[in-house]
Amino acid sequence: MKKVLLIILLLVTYTNYSQNFPVITLNDKSSLKLDQLYVNAEISGNYATVTYDMTFYNRLNRVLEGELAFPLAQGQSVSHFAMDLNGKLRSAVVVEKELGRVAYENTIKQRIDPALLEQTQGNNYKARVYPIPAKGYKRIVITYEQNLLINDKNYQFEIPFGFKDSVNSFKIEIKSNNINSMPKVNESFCDDL
Repeated sequence: MKKVLLIILLLVTYTNYSQNFPVITLNDKSSLKLDQLYVNAEISGNYATVTYDMTFYNRLNRVLEGELAFPLAQGQSVSHFAMDLNGKLRSAVVVEKELGRVAYENTIKQRIDPALLEQTQGNNYKARVYPIPAKGYKRIVITYEQNLLINDKNYQFEIPFGFKDSVNSFKIEIKSNNINSMPKVNESFCDDL
C-alpha cells in the first residue's frame, strides 16, 4: 500500500503550540521581535529535516542580552545550530556536557562570547544570545530532524507557528523526496481570525 505524506501546516496557533515556537527572552522578561523567518523542510520517506533561519530585531538604543528558548516535540533532535557573531554565521559543534563546560569557560577567559546550545529538561533547548546589537539584528539558525508519525496510514508532518506578532519577512519551502503521490496539505487557522 502506498503511503501518502500528510502535511499539516499550523499557520496560526495560540495556546496549544505557543511553547513550540522559538523565542528570545530578555532580562526584563520581554521578548525580542522576530523580524524574519525562513523555514526549509526536506522530507525523504518517513524522515524530515527542518531548518529555522530566524532574524530578531533589537529596536532599543543599547546592546541587549537574551536567552533563546527552542522547544521541540518528542522524537525531534537538533542537528545544527549557528549564530551570527560579528557579522558571520558561526556553526556550533555537538560535544558532551562536561567538555562543553570546559570549552565554554576557556572561551569566556579569552573575552569571547561563545554560542552554546544546551538541552534542558524534556526536549527543550536554550542558548544565551549576546550581543544583540543596538538598533540591529541577530540571526540564529537551528536545524532539527525527526521520524514522521503515521496517522491513518499516512505520514504526518507538522510545523507549528505560534508567534503572535507580525513578521516582516516570511518564507517556507517544503521539499519532499521519495514519495509516490502528491502530498495533502491541511491548513489550520485559529477561530479568532
